[in-house]
Amino acid sequence: MQNRSIEPYLNSSFECECGRTHKSLFAHYIFEPGAIERLPALLARLGYRRPFLISDTHTHAIAGRQAEEILQRAAVPFSSHVLKSPENSDLAADEHALGSIAMANDKEADIIISVGTGTINDLGRYFSYITGRPFLLIATAPSMDGLVSGVAPLIFHNMKITFPAQEPLALICDPDIMAAAPLKMLAAGAADILGKYNCLLDWKLSHIINDEYYCDTIAGIMRTAVDQTMDCAGGLASHDREAVSVLTQALVLSGIAMDFSGNSRPASGAEHHQSHYWEMQFLFDNTPAVLHGTKVGIGTVLMLELYNELARMNRPDFARLRAEISSRPSMDEWEKEMRRCYREGAEGIIELEKTSGKNAPEGLLRRLAVIEEKWEEIKALAAQAPLAGEIYHVLETMGAARRPADVGIPREYVRDSIRFGKELRDRYTILQLMWDIGALDASAERLVEKYCDEQ
Repeated sequence: MQNRSIEPYLNSSFECECGRTHKSLFAHYIFEPGAIERLPALLARLGYRRPFLISDTHTHAIAGRQAEEILQRAAVPFSSHVLKSPENSDLAADEHALGSIAMANDKEADIIISVGTGTINDLGRYFSYITGRPFLLIATAPSMDGLVSGVAPLIFHNMKITFPAQEPLALICDPDIMAAAPLKMLAAGAADILGKYNCLLDWKLSHIINDEYYCDTIAGIMRTAVDQTMDCAGGLASHDREAVSVLTQALVLSGIAMDFSGNSRPASGAEHHQSHYWEMQFLFDNTPAVLHGTKVGIGTVLMLELYNELARMNRPDFARLRAEISSRPSMDEWEKEMRRCYREGAEGIIELEKTSGKNAPEGLLRRLAVIEEKWEEIKALAAQAPLAGEIYHVLETMGAARRPADVGIPREYVRDSIRFGKELRDRYTILQLMWDIGALDASAERLVEKYCDEQ
């Protein structure tokens, strides 16, 4: 079962108007009932003889055991490693899980197969990349947008870092399995896609201010994914198979867009900085994890609030902003805040700032000059953002979390994620812009008061 919006990009290579050549190794998209039955024939077609299957306790029960039985009946030799899922939370994509896979590694295997969608997908495609073997994915839920991307966000030394990874040659999805996923997973996948409203604005914003590479073709792919998701949002609450099919296609398009750009820029902006910051705090506090897309949906509402605020804002007093640079917090004061917020991960944040200098006075002066010159263009971009309340309502329709308290995120973490979440990446977003024009702290307080319950 192919979709017209995906088929042109399968195993594709084309010269783009942006001046780059976009390539994708992703060649086979199988979305049909009983799709896993086609695994032996697909492996034979691709020329692979011995797969190494990776799953966790949950995904092995959902589809891993079935894949093993199918391979056994077809007399295809394989090895399988099942990671133990924590009792009260989800498996983390960190160095410990990766080490478990490495210790179970089948050196004779010629292809890696992940059975799962989020963590297992990230671990499998990164393990494929570092061991130089191809990758295939059997998805179990449409819960995240990295189904076919060539990057993997992993936790390393308590820091969420995006690593290069192996994109899959093929994606196998059984619609009955995908539609049977818990509603929170369907809602998380949709929320992850709705976050593209914000990240596309962030990408264009950086293009305006920093002349960062930007591609209208890739952005168009992402807009198609968002439009498809908005169209199917109402059906997800009832596990409608057609809605789940549309959502899955949107998630695949998101991965293709990341693959074409060579990084996560078309699919990850300030809304992901919020999600990653909260995830780190959960890890520090030994708190059960929350689905990535769920946190992204909440972060999207907050970041669109900033764009809505920017669209209403009067022109800043740029002369005053330049004059007040010397009165901003010193590096020592900033480092103290980083150690408070990022705890065990603070040294990585501090080192990133030393190499990027994104908060240095020289860079700020340069950006203020551009912002002053292009203020009306920036305002026009902000005016393109949907109202945060509209996305809030769509999340509500799907039964998704909308407010930080819905998933146990304290007010203080929200305040800090808005003020300091930008330090996670050297990536220009609405957070950095609001900091540049001296509005970020006040905006953080306003959003905390609007979206966080008293605690």
